[in-house]
Amino acid sequence: MTEAAKIPFSRVFAWSGVQPRGTPVSFEASPAECEAIADALGILKVTSASAELTISPFRKTGFKMVGEVRAEVEQACVVTLDPVPESIRETVDLRFLPESEIEPVSEEIEVDIDAEDPPEPILGSTVDLGVLTTEFIAVGLDPYPRKPGVEFTPFIEDDGSEDEAESPFAGLAGLKDKGAS
Repeated sequence: MTEAAKIPFSRVFAWSGVQPRGTPVSFEASPAECEAIADALGILKVTSASAELTISPFRKTGFKMVGEVRAEVEQACVVTLDPVPESIRETVDLRFLPESEIEPVSEEIEVDIDAEDPPEPILGSTVDLGVLTTEFIAVGLDPYPRKPGVEFTPFIEDDGSEDEAESPFAGLAGLKDKGAS
């Protein structure tokens, strides 16, 4: 299988098409692409998937991408396996620079949640906005979708007795008592 065949949703954009004041880019997945996205993400259904982005120059050699990814999906409830509809709205705010201009990451990682994310590398003369859209949909998925009103109750067999469970070390305690005699 070729690499292109593994991509469920593709919208290739050439970096050379970016205008000095920014270039708006909007697109929507076809029904077949929605089905391929659902298969790739392992969910029941993607009803719609779209993006509205603006790509503009960043520094002298890079690009900035801002906008929003939207999708309507259905996942299986983690308790009942019934379909659970979900609306996804993810904000896109990315920076791209040539690999040579990206500072290497030090071995010691410091996390600052207020710091701006480092830029993504520009790999070639194009970027696949469909792949980015699919990634943002994946990020927006509820990891534990639950049908409204459904709660998880673990299966515990109740025999009606009030006795506490015997400690796993109770047998060792008996051996200790025998050794003391």
